[in-house]
Amino acid sequence: MNEPVILVPLDGTEQALAAVPVAKVLSQIGHMTVRALHVSDEKLRETELRDRLAHGTPILDDVSLESRTGAPAAEILRAARELNSRLVVMCRHSRPQRAEVMGRTVTDVIREAPCPVVLVPPERGTVVWRLQHVLVPHDGTPTTSAALLPAIDLASQAEAELHVAHVAQAKGAPEEPGAFTTPRYIDHPQYDWPSWSNEFAKRLASLCPLDHVRVRISLARGEPAMEILRLSEQQSTDLIVLAWRGRWDIPHARVLKKVLRAATCPVLILRTSGTEPEGARLELASTCRPD
Repeated sequence: MNEPVILVPLDGTEQALAAVPVAKVLSQIGHMTVRALHVSDEKLRETELRDRLAHGTPILDDVSLESRTGAPAAEILRAARELNSRLVVMCRHSRPQRAEVMGRTVTDVIREAPCPVVLVPPERGTVVWRLQHVLVPHDGTPTTSAALLPAIDLASQAEAELHVAHVAQAKGAPEEPGAFTTPRYIDHPQYDWPSWSNEFAKRLASLCPLDHVRVRISLARGEPAMEILRLSEQQSTDLIVLAWRGRWDIPHARVLKKVLRAATCPVLILRTSGTEPEGARLELASTCRPD
């Protein structure tokens, strides 16, 4: 297969189909093809597979399907590598009721995927998805900065608004070397917010030309995950972009886990080395090229 692929794992539940509208829009933006994968105990013929997965809807009519047998997470990861997938887009869980949980398969895919992963809340259903507002939380560290270039690129191609929210760290929180510091007078942002936001905007522009991107910069203070979730609800965000260092075991990835479990919009996860996304870099028909 020569075309870049977005892999969409479907477990046969109706809830899992929530990932398909998101994958279709991202495929149009990135000039990719959507391939759905079903892993079960038996390999199914395509007609039987389509009937089982589509639940009487036409949502998969223009999607190529593949059936595999084996352990779901292992086969999803194998397919992602074999197809050189640019993205894996999957539902957060397949329970019929709302739940702030992630399945074991989802967790394993996030931890081992060779490409970025988009998690979709099943509650959004199969209604058409539009990418108009992208939220990128930022705390000034190189880790979160690594998500900026892919987010700028994505917003540019989707003609979406990019909202960069600087979430101030709690007092005493450790800072990474090279961190861009929070405004000094966080409780009274009118004192140095203008100069800080101008400097931050210059940093964004140094990553990629912003001529064709609507960028909004805001400042939030509080527990990071709660602030990210609050902002995403308040601004009717369509996609949250989060950078992650790749460490999952407790106490790591606390913010990421909280956001993934509770977000009401899709979340794009970019694994990063601390300065730029690794292997997990979002490869679209890029308008931004790093130096």
